[in-house]
Amino acid sequence: MAKSTGILLDPMTGDLLISAQRDGTGLIVRGLEIGTATFQNQALILQASKGEFKEYPTLGVGISDLLGDNEETGWRREIALQLETDGMKVKTVELDLNNNKLTIDAEYDS
Repeated sequence: MAKSTGILLDPMTGDLLISAQRDGTGLIVRGLEIGTATFQNQALILQASKGEFKEYPTLGVGISDLLGDNEETGWRREIALQLETDGMKVKTVELDLNNNKLTIDAEYDS
């Protein structure tokens, strides 16, 4: 399975996305939603602070620390580095602190 495919999370709650489907006898034959997880992984890496991914303690941007900071270059570099650490090929990271806008063009290598 490619790294871009994974178990999906509910974007509103962060819980596992589950759609239980039962067969004719009532047994659950399908539940966890699997799909393209690239954007989900980007969001998780941006939100997590270092140490939150126990298996990868140096992974995470801690984007909430960006509030009140004026250093765009360092943040762009850190975001790109963290996404690359997870195996993504980063084309661009654009950060506009004046308009609170972040644009990322990155995806996993096939």
